[in-house]
Amino acid sequence: MTFRQLEYIIAVDRHRNFKRAAIDCDVAQSTLSKEIQRLESEFDVIIFDRSRKPVVPTLKGIELIKKAKDLRLQQRQFTQIALERENEISGQLHLAIAEIIAPYITPLFIKSISTKYPKLHLKIYELSDRRIEDYLINEEVDAALLVSPSLIHGYYEQKIYEEELCLYSTVPLIEQGNRLSIQEVDFNNLSLHEDIRDILIRQMDSLEGNSSQALKKSKIKYVKGNLETLRNIIDYNGGAMLLPKIALKYLTPKNMEKIYFFNEKTPKLDVSLVTSRGFQKQRIIKGLIKEISATLTKSDIDPKP
Repeated sequence: MTFRQLEYIIAVDRHRNFKRAAIDCDVAQSTLSKEIQRLESEFDVIIFDRSRKPVVPTLKGIELIKKAKDLRLQQRQFTQIALERENEISGQLHLAIAEIIAPYITPLFIKSISTKYPKLHLKIYELSDRRIEDYLINEEVDAALLVSPSLIHGYYEQKIYEEELCLYSTVPLIEQGNRLSIQEVDFNNLSLHEDIRDILIRQMDSLEGNSSQALKKSKIKYVKGNLETLRNIIDYNGGAMLLPKIALKYLTPKNMEKIYFFNEKTPKLDVSLVTSRGFQKQRIIKGLIKEISATLTKSDIDPKP
């Protein structure tokens, strides 16, 4: 039995598919399959029912996969303790970042962290909020920067900063200026990332007017993936979308002309760092929070008058 074999059966259980599990583990499917078969032969057990589509673990497999997760967690904790040095932030940290903010916030803190903590090995995953929750539950990441987290039990949540939303439109929306109200938005022509949708609806319930109902009834295109991909699509084909204000740091002057800021009651995203209870890398987390907060709390993007 090896830790790699344990990693493989955990991945197959998560994806219920050998090909996707192999991609996730960055190995050939044949290698993953042979190693799992070798593990099954070693203990004369069947971990997965391969006749089912998707594959499912057997009753014995369920028990073994649960124990494999425990052993993998203990292995990571052992590694972290072994790498720790007194008064030094070092070791490994697997950090997931919500894909709607990752392209904008990661460049801001990654250099300062690598410079200040050269012995910290940081691995970043850019994922949707839903996938991040799965990764946390399955202990594939140590911590996550989530937008308005919905995880409650078994997790610590620390708010890092508040992110405002603005509107990006290739079509002029008002004759003068770049400020408008939520009520002036044509939701039927809006492309919206799915991670923003529910958050936006909840916030609109507290805003004036019938914006929340208009949003729910509209024919909005809900999309996944990187917001920059969506912005490029809109630039090429026309349309409108919502962007976090921090994205403006990377826009050209020409693209800044397509930005509209909302009036007083602005939709916002709460960005929080989430870790599981009993997390062993508290020193690393404190350093991470300090660096991220230092670079993100104060934004140099100010709405034009």
